[in-house]
Amino acid sequence: MRIVEISGMIENDMWDYGEPFPPAKIEEIARVEKDGFSAHKFLLSTLSGTYLETGAHLFSGIRTVDELKPEELVREAVVIKTPKSGTETITVEDLERAGAKLKKWDTLLVYTGWYKMWNKKEFVEKSPYFTHEAMDWIIDKKIKFLGGDFPCFDNHLHPVEGKDLPLLKKFYKKSGRIILAPIINGDKIRKKRVKLFVFPLRIKGASAVPSRAIVIE
Repeated sequence: MRIVEISGMIENDMWDYGEPFPPAKIEEIARVEKDGFSAHKFLLSTLSGTYLETGAHLFSGIRTVDELKPEELVREAVVIKTPKSGTETITVEDLERAGAKLKKWDTLLVYTGWYKMWNKKEFVEKSPYFTHEAMDWIIDKKIKFLGGDFPCFDNHLHPVEGKDLPLLKKFYKKSGRIILAPIINGDKIRKKRVKLFVFPLRIKGASAVPSRAIVIE
């Protein structure tokens, strides 16, 4: 059995999406040497680091993360690897070329290698993203849980689409779908089918929350 960490580190001066999402801030408020104990306070947004997100991010009346059942956070997952550079698109051909055998309501983790840019200025600005046809392919395959090692699933370079998020809206249109992003360590995963475990903070009413996630081979 091999365990692979797929959630990125949350720390000061890390990448963020910009307004209205604040950068992560971690502040020490007590030290063992001075106070006899250690404590910190955190300023995080719903989309800090690797986060779990439901359709409540874009639609009202959909379950928030705290309402997910524990069994929904332990899943069989298929891994697709399709190397991409900055601003390159993930196409249907890329997804099909991987030869993954997907089953209805499977979890899909898409790795491009972009996670290696974590905390670099270009991480968000030049993120790879899905084409409309690729997202249609994912939806047609009845994927319920989608993960990726890049921070933008929509075309963030497009002046309208970058704000309207049509691909995410299309994915979330059917209630119950979940996203985990951005994930890391695709090069450490050897198998095409793995067991995924996600451990989100249980914050009432949050549409997305920072999460720790691992896969087991």
